[in-house]
Amino acid sequence: MDVAEGGRDLLFVESLERGMRLLAAFRGTTDSLGLTELAAATGLTKSAAQRFAHTWERMGYLEKDARSRRFRLGIRVLELGFFFLRGHPLAGRAMPHLLAVRERLGVAVNLSLRDGADIVYAVREPDQRLTLAEMLPGRRMPAFCTSAGRALLAHCGDDELDAVLAAPGRIRYTPHTETDAQALRREIETVRRQGFAIARDQVLIGQIGVAAAVPDFGRQPAAAVNMTMTTDQWGEARIVRELVPQLMAVTEAISRG
Repeated sequence: MDVAEGGRDLLFVESLERGMRLLAAFRGTTDSLGLTELAAATGLTKSAAQRFAHTWERMGYLEKDARSRRFRLGIRVLELGFFFLRGHPLAGRAMPHLLAVRERLGVAVNLSLRDGADIVYAVREPDQRLTLAEMLPGRRMPAFCTSAGRALLAHCGDDELDAVLAAPGRIRYTPHTETDAQALRREIETVRRQGFAIARDQVLIGQIGVAAAVPDFGRQPAAAVNMTMTTDQWGEARIVRELVPQLMAVTEAISRG
């Protein structure tokens, strides 16, 4: 990396970062945003927010309502997601395996990618009981509270895991969401020993998930497969007996290509 005296990255384009910050402002909302809201969310001046928003609109990455003068993400953003999935080495390989599992077992199954302390659902084969947010690819979730996230954190080195668990601000999605760092470390140590993770009632009450990392021989796994079920039909003993062997077979098959 080219670094100037004082540690500044000479290749980092700060104006581009500010423009991308404006697009990222839409991550936390399903609503359209006006210029005042965009400026407040990004820390930009209103005039800078206006210039960036206008540029993104001209390029098709934002759409502007002519009456309200508010912005929402444009269709070119969705197209970028398509290009990402089409070019990702695991997404194409995983899809037929995930579809076969969903058809055979009747459970939702996903391929997740780790991004720091989070996971992002890349390929999803939902069942009919899930909400829209649980059906769409691209959803970001904290790794600590999901079965896929825990399966991936189990492959981190101790220092990296400590850094993830030391970060503040863990959200309690349900009364059962585990947020204590020491308890989470014990959970992840269990995942390391057994090779798979089970998370019950951590994000939604009545939901249970099981996950395993996709082996990436010689490197730290960057992806995991998880299955999601309802607790009224699936308990941990049944999951271990009936689903875990098939889960491990699927992750091995995706890894082999």
